Parts: sequence; structure tokens; C-alpha cells
Amino acid sequence: MQTPDDPRLAYYAERQVAPQWRGFLAALAGELFENVGAEASRGFLRQMGERMARAAPLPPAESLGDLSRLTNARLAEMDWGLAAFEDHGQALVIRHEAGPWRIAEDAEGPWPAAFAAVLEGLYSGWLRHQGAGASLAARLDLEASEDAVVLSFGRLP
Repeated sequence: MQTPDDPRLAYYAERQVAPQWRGFLAALAGELFENVGAEASRGFLRQMGERMARAAPLPPAESLGDLSRLTNARLAEMDWGLAAFEDHGQALVIRHEAGPWRIAEDAEGPWPAAFAAVLEGLYSGWLRHQGAGASLAARLDLEASEDAVVLSFGRLP
């Protein structure tokens, strides 16, 4: 259970998506998913994330701790939340919390899925820039968490 001292709650309180963007982002994601289809939309949004990674690459990381520190510094610049990394052997698990995917009281709808797809591309781009092979990518793990975006970075099936 989260307590008032939980840093995630403090982050949410300070860094919400600006009200003027909430309706726009919800409408954009809704129209994209409805008119283009979910898979094509997710592919497009992954490409956007990869473009963002190329535009703002991470400096070289010497360790997983460095990667975490550098990633969180870049995310802080973007007001996009916090990331934690765990090495699971065949995959690197990325837990992204406090991101701007909650744009309405109702967290349902296409925006959380759209934001997760952008994160897939962003982390894939950042990690490839660190030297990961082109056959590796970040993909959403829908079963991992209800309060965070959890990605697994590894070989594509």
C-alpha cells in the first residue's frame, strides 16, 4: 500500500499532464487507434519514441546503475516519470512509474496504451544507442503491474 511519504505520490502531485493537453491527447490517441488500428498505431508510436531517443540520446553508461541514473535524469528533463532496471538474464526489465499516462479520471481508453508504445520505442532507441543489437526491443508486459508501465527489453519473438 502506498503511503503519503511515497515519492511516486509526490511526483504525481507535482507533475500532472497540463490540463490544456489532456483532452487533446485523449482525442489524438482515440482517433489514431480507431482510424488506423491498434497495431499500426502502436508501430507508429514506437517510431515516435525511437525518434525521441535519437533526438535526446543517453550518454554512454558503464553499468546498470549508470543507465538508471542517466535515464532518470533524461526523464526528469521531460517530466516523464521514473525508471528502474532489473537484469533478468535473457531480458532487461524496465519499470516506468509516474509517467504522464493518467490524463483523465478514467485511466481506460487508448492513451495509456499509446504512451506505453512511445515508451517501447524510446527505451529501444536508448538501449540500442548503448550498444544493444537491432534484434532487441522493449515490449510492454501487460500482466506485470497495474500502477506502472513494465517493459521487457530482449529478443523479439
